[in-house]
Amino acid sequence: MTLQKKILLLGCALALAGCASTPTQYLTLSAPTPLPAHQTLQGRGLPVLIAHVQMPADIDRLYLTTLQGQYRLEVANHVRWAAPLGGMAQKVMAEDLAGELPDHSVLMPGDPLPRGPYLLVTVNIQSFLPSNDGQVVLRADWFIQHIPDGQIQARGRNQFDQDHIAANPEDQAAAMSQLLARLSRVVAQHLS
Repeated sequence: MTLQKKILLLGCALALAGCASTPTQYLTLSAPTPLPAHQTLQGRGLPVLIAHVQMPADIDRLYLTTLQGQYRLEVANHVRWAAPLGGMAQKVMAEDLAGELPDHSVLMPGDPLPRGPYLLVTVNIQSFLPSNDGQVVLRADWFIQHIPDGQIQARGRNQFDQDHIAANPEDQAAAMSQLLARLSRVVAQHLS
């Protein structure tokens, strides 16, 4: 084997090693406060169910997306969400509401629908991105609807900001989780 072929093979091997050296990091959203160890599913009032949280297509991606100025998004190369963002937000909000309303029956995603009437919480997120300037913004509309008649019992539009967030993905995911908890507290006030 000639020297040129050896150098070429070594260069290819180094290039492949460089590509494989960055492992993918997986993020999740989680409720800041853990669920109570025991909670009855026979709580007072109507059972509460959180619908799948609607996310705009520009942020509902597999990879972490950050806002880079007013008109540009950056999609991370090696930082992924462990599950779809809307589904994780639904689970976190259900856990947050269960913690905020310990005497109510808050159903978790996947629980069977109740046979009788229940309250359906629908959340439509407008903005939910970390930005390169250390801020995370959550802007969402929410509705509490009586099922089966469909009457809306409460609704709101809220915006929550969290500043001075480190630029690392773990801190950004934690801030996003905390903002969902703040939104859950507002919704819980209308359910209690």
